[in-house]
Amino acid sequence: MGKQGLKRYIIILLIILILIPFFPLNIEDWYQSVNRQNNLKSLKIATTPVIDLSQLPEIDYSMLNTAWNDQKIEMLIIVNDSSFINAATPLMEWKNEKGVKTIVLSNYSVYEGRDKAEKIRNMIKDFYEKENIKWVLLAGDAEDDLIPIREVYNPDVVVVGGESEYSTWDENYKPTDFYYADLTGSWDDNNNSIWGESVEYNEETDEISWIPEVYVGRLPASNPSELSAMINKTLKYETDPFLGNWTNKMLLAGGVSSFSPPEDEARLTEYIWENYVIDEMNFTQLTKTTSSFTPSIPVLPNSLDSLNVTSFRNEFNSGYSTVIIAGHSDPTKITDDSHETYYNNADALSSSNVDMPSLFYADACTTSSYDKGDYSIGERLIIRADSGAIGYIGGLRVNWYFDYDENLEKLNRANAKLFWKEFFAEKKFQQGRALYDSKVTYMDSDYFVRGDASMTQEWQRKNVLTYNLLGDPELDIYTKVPTQVPNFFSGNIYEGQCMSFQVKDNLGRIVPRARINLRTLNGKYRTVYSDINGFVDFRLPPEANENYSVIITGHNVIPSYFNFTTLPDTDIPELLTVTRIPLNPTVTDNILFSFTTSDNNSGIESVFFLLSNNNFSVFSLNRLNNDFNENKQEFNITLNKLEPGEYSYVVITRDYTNKTSVFYEDNLNFSIPKPITDYMLIVASIMIVGLVGISIVVVIIGMKRHKKNIRNLK
Repeated sequence: MGKQGLKRYIIILLIILILIPFFPLNIEDWYQSVNRQNNLKSLKIATTPVIDLSQLPEIDYSMLNTAWNDQKIEMLIIVNDSSFINAATPLMEWKNEKGVKTIVLSNYSVYEGRDKAEKIRNMIKDFYEKENIKWVLLAGDAEDDLIPIREVYNPDVVVVGGESEYSTWDENYKPTDFYYADLTGSWDDNNNSIWGESVEYNEETDEISWIPEVYVGRLPASNPSELSAMINKTLKYETDPFLGNWTNKMLLAGGVSSFSPPEDEARLTEYIWENYVIDEMNFTQLTKTTSSFTPSIPVLPNSLDSLNVTSFRNEFNSGYSTVIIAGHSDPTKITDDSHETYYNNADALSSSNVDMPSLFYADACTTSSYDKGDYSIGERLIIRADSGAIGYIGGLRVNWYFDYDENLEKLNRANAKLFWKEFFAEKKFQQGRALYDSKVTYMDSDYFVRGDASMTQEWQRKNVLTYNLLGDPELDIYTKVPTQVPNFFSGNIYEGQCMSFQVKDNLGRIVPRARINLRTLNGKYRTVYSDINGFVDFRLPPEANENYSVIITGHNVIPSYFNFTTLPDTDIPELLTVTRIPLNPTVTDNILFSFTTSDNNSGIESVFFLLSNNNFSVFSLNRLNNDFNENKQEFNITLNKLEPGEYSYVVITRDYTNKTSVFYEDNLNFSIPKPITDYMLIVASIMIVGLVGISIVVVIIGMKRHKKNIRNLK
């Protein structure tokens, strides 16, 4: 081979080596460009499934069946003995009708306990742990032979000094129904039969956790007839209220706690109406003040007037849904530092707000000492048959405030302020919920967080323990003239359908935490609650031709009744679109698949995504599903980086009646090319081999030329 031939050989070899990597890459680019034309707009149901559908995981209906067939108990009504059961039964029946599953109990004696109160509490704990109770109504007065109250060790007046409890009442042991709400522990960790001791008296362990598990109220009935009267008033309030502007009115009254230093409770009541009431209700503000405070004049139709010996009584009797009065008191009268009596137990006994009973909050001492006879203001208001109070929150014993509490964040003022904040701002219109949640809010407030207050302080413990509720804790209090709600079940409703709507009344007002109860003749029974904004989602059982009875109740709602029958689900679950991002994935990409589905009857239960790179002899199965209270139609899945290869996929849709559709076409595929690094290695290997070959050729030619030159020399 001559010199020119060698050069041509080397050049041709180099050109071949250079062109090798470009040829397959150009082919791959051509394939990807064709793949971009696959917009996946036309999807058809496969006539023959590519897999056995029995391989799909079954729908687990157990949770749905439990929700409809095993509704948990939500409320306990506890009576002393069987003689009270008949009186309590109408309230139990109404609670069950509206969807608050309720039972009446009197068999606390079968539970362990050192005394009657501990047995009752252990019974409540047992139902709390086994069921779903939120509400406890103690249907009996607080005497030991009825539904006793727990006395806890709380020597606040002894520790503070210079103060005493009313009359000759015990200064170390104080009564509270909080014992039946906070179910943690026994309240007697050291078993000395002294309940509720703080860390100061119990080896550095607080016997109270201060977190209520249930909401507790009491109807202080001494006999079945008193209980019947209070229950009938409650039933009238809920089921057949007297419609009038009283339901949209609040009465606020603030007296003078001290003239020196000047302590005006009107600052508290003004704060409450300015920050909470004005957006929800009309109101009347009654004030007596020192010279250091001038009340603001509210805009019409609200009013400001003076607090005197007749004004509060007259206004209260005219009818208000909610009431607060702040001042001083004993069990028989509410007064202030001027020593004028603004309201007394005789006024309560003769209250004339007929069919307009109020939620009454008394920011004052001892107005609700229902464990000490039947003459306190709170007990007399609650036992009134058709007037007085529908709920009463007041102190059983002396309670506390601090002078110079400019931020209204301490003790009595904070307790009252936060109660109405929970009630109005947090829309907790059930009186028991507002009371107990406000206690927790107080203990979580900045006043405690920054270390200015602690539950080791006996006066702090006292204020949380002494304010209790007389009345049904589950009862919802009116803030507007109540009306009914429209029928949310008027259209076609299918078996297994997910119902989703916002509960508003006939005037378009949102109903927070609305209660929807549904039941069938064959025993299905379920209650669902909307959220604070009225939204609710729940799924019906997948059974056609089922007849449902519905009752909707809630805040400012007159009970509203409806019926509907489920239709058979005849819709086929469809797959409308599939998108893939990126359309041309590589080994370095995570791949997002999005599926748009449709089923207008029971709804999509699951989307199954099957992926294979060997024609489905082996495949991966991915399940995307709705929860029972969801009705999504868009589903997404992200696949982690895949190996190079040719992939096909199948999409299966299934609805809640177990109908399936399989989608599989030739264009449901994609390719992941080998990375360029693979080709670079191949090219590098070829070039190395080629260069080695060239080198060998050059060496051989050189050796031949060398031998020829030697022969020529010879």
